[in-house]
Amino acid sequence: MDLDLGCTLVLRERLKGLFGLRGNLPALALSEVISNTGWNMHGVVWQPYVLSLGATMPILGGLMGAETVLRSGLLLVTGRLSDCFGRKRFQVVSHLLSITGIALSILAGSWLLLIPTIVLFAVASSLWVPASNAMVAESAEENARGTAFSLLSLTYFIPGFYAPALAGYLAERYGLRTVLCLLLLTSISALTIFQLCIRETLKKRRTFEIRPLLVSLRRVFEPRFGLSRFYEAMVIDYFAGAMIGGIFFGMLLKTFKFRLVELGVLSNVLAVVVAVSQIPMGKLVDRYGGRRILLASRATGCFGLVGYLLSGDFAGFLICQMFIGLATSTYLPSFNTYLSNAVPGEERGRVFGDLNGLMGLISFPAPILGAFLYETHGFHGPILAALVPAITAILILTTIKER
Repeated sequence: MDLDLGCTLVLRERLKGLFGLRGNLPALALSEVISNTGWNMHGVVWQPYVLSLGATMPILGGLMGAETVLRSGLLLVTGRLSDCFGRKRFQVVSHLLSITGIALSILAGSWLLLIPTIVLFAVASSLWVPASNAMVAESAEENARGTAFSLLSLTYFIPGFYAPALAGYLAERYGLRTVLCLLLLTSISALTIFQLCIRETLKKRRTFEIRPLLVSLRRVFEPRFGLSRFYEAMVIDYFAGAMIGGIFFGMLLKTFKFRLVELGVLSNVLAVVVAVSQIPMGKLVDRYGGRRILLASRATGCFGLVGYLLSGDFAGFLICQMFIGLATSTYLPSFNTYLSNAVPGEERGRVFGDLNGLMGLISFPAPILGAFLYETHGFHGPILAALVPAITAILILTTIKER
């Protein structure tokens, strides 16, 4: 019995080491899997839901752009504040704001009434991004951060095995609001686990002062730690993705008349590819560094965009989603690890907030531009336009050094 127990404990420790399951990470993973089951469903129905409430494609793009610019502007502040007040409380408030926004969206009878939801989602995301990324980095050893970020990214894509297709089925059978109600339930459950099981990770807090905060905001466009070229590449790449990301399912719905279940299956395929490859990609980042894997990620994404241009049926888009899935599974750990390793721990929240904020602020016109290109040039318009900045970002990434 003692021998069996000892073997079990050794096996458990080895598995923890393999997947980075230490400290906060097991509870974080559980909370995120539950939360992201709902958000995977949301990703399938949200654009059709907005269109069903009377919005046009330019309005849909405008709403996505408004959310982006508000979230991004706030990120310039929230990253700094998380370095002062800690990671956990910001994430708890983010959960509460998201829950409120979901509840309001369920009650909305017009796309105009979704504006408060857009505002709440933007604020929630601005609180979540820097605090969450910093918490993951602070919950793992430096030589295991790629794996840790892959693990937490995996918690979004594991529910993608079942949630998107289920969302499409439920939306067709019972209505779009049914899916939003399930999102509300999963969000409340995830918040409960997070509040009960997660510990604060920021060991050295800063004193909050208004004047230093304002002074530091002036330096947002002057990246420190030798990250200028990295900032440029990531902002340009984000712009490319934003041109189609916020309207892509809407374009498929209007151009190819795909059913909601088919949109769900497209999300399923992407999620399966990411889930299967996520941990191995994190291991590659730990072994070879973030720069090389990030370059491979962006090149794979460009192949996916070209595939969209050549596709004319459901099967073609399924294949493209596989390329986009590989691009996603490599991007998440390589981006987060490169940035985490390039800055000291006490400034990590600020830098994550700054870069994510800049990416959104500069890219906020992208979904609006993509929507107008769709209206004037059809499906191929925004895809072709997105390829130009995507390739430019790759060229810039070839000039940066490994960190």
